[in-house]
Amino acid sequence: MSTYLNYGIDIELSNKLKSLGLPKTTFEKTSYKNLLDKYKLTEDEIRQIKNAITRQPIEPEVIDALLNNSNYTCCACRGTKGDSYIIHHIVEHSKTQDNTYNNLAVLCPTCHDLAHRKGPGLTMKLTPNQIVKAKKRWEKFVQSQNLERAARTGNIHEIDFINYPRILELYTELFKELPQTQYSDYLTIEGFLDIAGSVNPKQLETSNINLQAPLRFHSCQGSTAIIQHYYEAFKRIINHLNFVDLDTILNSSSVKTGIVGKYCCYVGGLYCKSLTKRMEAASEVFVFHFVKKGFQGKFLADSKFFCSNSSLCRTSERGKYMVFGKVRNVDFAVNKKREKNHYFRYKTVLHGPT
Repeated sequence: MSTYLNYGIDIELSNKLKSLGLPKTTFEKTSYKNLLDKYKLTEDEIRQIKNAITRQPIEPEVIDALLNNSNYTCCACRGTKGDSYIIHHIVEHSKTQDNTYNNLAVLCPTCHDLAHRKGPGLTMKLTPNQIVKAKKRWEKFVQSQNLERAARTGNIHEIDFINYPRILELYTELFKELPQTQYSDYLTIEGFLDIAGSVNPKQLETSNINLQAPLRFHSCQGSTAIIQHYYEAFKRIINHLNFVDLDTILNSSSVKTGIVGKYCCYVGGLYCKSLTKRMEAASEVFVFHFVKKGFQGKFLADSKFFCSNSSLCRTSERGKYMVFGKVRNVDFAVNKKREKNHYFRYKTVLHGPT
């Protein structure tokens, strides 16, 4: 079946050929009459298959990327016209023989027919330009949904930074109680948490580490359980609050309406200054930046809330992160080209690499 998919044959017809026990090599050797009489294929199906398998197959890695990035769903109708799909060449294969990712899109059979519809005008027809735009929008939406789902289900494998005092503050404000997780009893009995639900300062004092250095909390015994405890609490928070995708409010109209105070999730590249020397202060604030769609964003991260020395060192690399935060304020400035830029500052709640 996967072989037929790689030639751009839709999933339903590929499944039918699989159920008939007709791999590509057998199909090629079978007479037209037998395909009609013995295998009960229609003339349209036979013609579609024969036309497809004369091409070079699409690389399996490209197929996997397309299907994963689209959640196996048509980018044009987003699954409203059916759950079957076809790998479609945006610019016809006969003209370019282009099997690269950028020339391919996932369409359902109905939208695929619209894409191949001939005739004048654009009525009831999908143009290559429309498909490119639909693919871009849909893949962006799928990525956002998948990342949000990963956060809500705890499917995040690495947390670089967790502002646990802010999480505790927000949790008690929302639920009028201290966080109760699978780690609560252990952390309380061992004295890692105090009666207020925060990290016990006495535990830090007995950790035999430099109390003036950043990351002192994360060097103490039980730090892994503490991080998971606050992360479990944070998952309940994001299921309760409406964290919107920052991309959806990153526009002039929303800024004018007012976005200060909104909880949001940002996914994308961030950059920060490199570490040039060992930090001696008890805490140093890092500013993570991004520039997108004519806007500049700033996320503030206190060094003592990084989860490890290695996560702190990664600040010198331009990485891709998932960041949850709250819009604290919006500033306006004019750059050297006299274009208006909007500057954001956020107090970060939690972030970790995707």
